[in-house]
Amino acid sequence: MKKLLTLAAVLVLVVGSLTACGRTLKTCKAEDLDGTVVCYDEKLEAYAIEEGATLRFGADNDVVGNAIVALWDATYPELKGAVEFVNSGAAGSADALATQQGEYPDVFMAIDGEVSRNESHLLAIDAFLANIIKENSLESFYKAGNATATTVYAPMAYDGMAFVWNKTMLTTLGKDVTDANGDNLPDAFDTWEEIFALSTSWIGARPVYKGANVDIVFPLSLGEPWSAYHQFTAGGFKLFGEGDATKPGYNTPEFKEGLNFLLAAKEAQISVDAAGILTKAGDMGWRWDGVINNETAPFGLVGTWMDIKGASTTTGSTYVVSALPTFGGEHQSPFVKTKGFVINGYTEYRSAATELMRLIYSKDGFDALVTGTSYAPSLKDGSDLTPTLEAGGYQEQMMAAFMYNYPEPALTLPKNPARKAMDAAYYDGTLVAMIQAIWDGTKTVDEAVAELIATTDAKIAADNQ
Repeated sequence: MKKLLTLAAVLVLVVGSLTACGRTLKTCKAEDLDGTVVCYDEKLEAYAIEEGATLRFGADNDVVGNAIVALWDATYPELKGAVEFVNSGAAGSADALATQQGEYPDVFMAIDGEVSRNESHLLAIDAFLANIIKENSLESFYKAGNATATTVYAPMAYDGMAFVWNKTMLTTLGKDVTDANGDNLPDAFDTWEEIFALSTSWIGARPVYKGANVDIVFPLSLGEPWSAYHQFTAGGFKLFGEGDATKPGYNTPEFKEGLNFLLAAKEAQISVDAAGILTKAGDMGWRWDGVINNETAPFGLVGTWMDIKGASTTTGSTYVVSALPTFGGEHQSPFVKTKGFVINGYTEYRSAATELMRLIYSKDGFDALVTGTSYAPSLKDGSDLTPTLEAGGYQEQMMAAFMYNYPEPALTLPKNPARKAMDAAYYDGTLVAMIQAIWDGTKTVDEAVAELIATTDAKIAADNQ
């Protein structure tokens, strides 16, 4: 088993001195590298690698894993084979480290929301590399994985959903798909009001596309809360917007205002069954895959993990990805997370592990991440690390589409940090029951919201002990 090392053992080796000619470049001495030291060699512009170092690299994609190993081997041909890839997944990986410790990969992929609660098991990233990560990350996504002043997480790829529309379907149905302002939305349908007007015009006279009625205009989710979040933001609502895990914000006017979107969607009959009757709430679960795979609707949401290019090849249709249309002038904000990389705090080779992280968080590393995968890189606009993407391709479209997305809150209850605030106040089923009752007409908005607030407040109080 790898050695258990305390955080106190993290030392920065300072080599160099001030001379009459100025400061000499810091270099690293092999004899000083005992596995507990992280040393950045300014002359080599790389972190020193301990003699005999071997590392395991974990990710959730074999293509990425093999590409990173190949990048290491190409950079250090004399150390070829020193890095081994294991598919450790992404979701749950930071939690797994807490129990497996030194048996877990030295550098591995993690989800931003899982990092903060496991920070004590992670190696603080050296200041030189930490600054590069800060300078190239969007602040909201950097902070989602780095809850303190210490940098332990490097966000690299988005994990979320964006708007998608079927250009071929709309064109075939005789609709204008001109995009004069270049926002990747057709000018005729860049607001929900326009989409609802289209849906209203089809009530009782559904068009036919490829031999099937277009019964769904947008497959709104009323049974799966993660992808349903965007609809609540139609009035500017932000879940846990105050940063307080006991205050989800359901009592705010912005939340109630957002429910007008649900009512407008219902009135426009954006989803009906084969008989032309409004789809029941209980039948409106996860239906997003069908939008691109089976062309069930002209508009929908698409996930970063979905094979849009493959679906386009299969259906022969062109899909376009964008930010969501506005409603009442407000941009809706679907949830988004990031996948990134962390360093195991129990690694035997801290400097070598940091060098592997430096290679990962580089232009070459981002190229390895996106080539042959559907990953959409998470970087500031104009970053020098931006990988080479297919011009106008889906990864590039995804990057632009996430400009309004909202990082999924990773808060835990203050008196019970083992309990996630999202589980207590969002994923417990109460919210889904509320929107389904509004859609089916069994409760008014006021009745449903009042019940949601009372139930959620009681649940948080019970869990926060």
